Amino acid sequence: MSAFTLTEFKKLVEQSYDAESAEALHGQALDTSFTDLGYDSLTVYEIVTRIQDEHGVTVPDEELDLLDTPRALIAYVDARAGSRT
Repeated sequence: MSAFTLTEFKKLVEQSYDAESAEALHGQALDTSFTDLGYDSLTVYEIVTRIQDEHGVTVPDEELDLLDTPRALIAYVDARAGSRT
């Protein structure tokens, strides 16, 4: 399986939320909490579900609580996606 990148994450955000929010994900926004970015828990859950469906990486609820920024979630998924064969 290939790496999980910011580009891949932006595609999922666009599908789950909107294109404008996806395009705003750069720089400091990557270290901003999902709540502060305006994502509610349902939106984050939808993104995580798409990650599981499209990339085969499961994010347990207890882990998701700790992955509260785009950068943290991308790094988590990338580390696991890269280790899958």
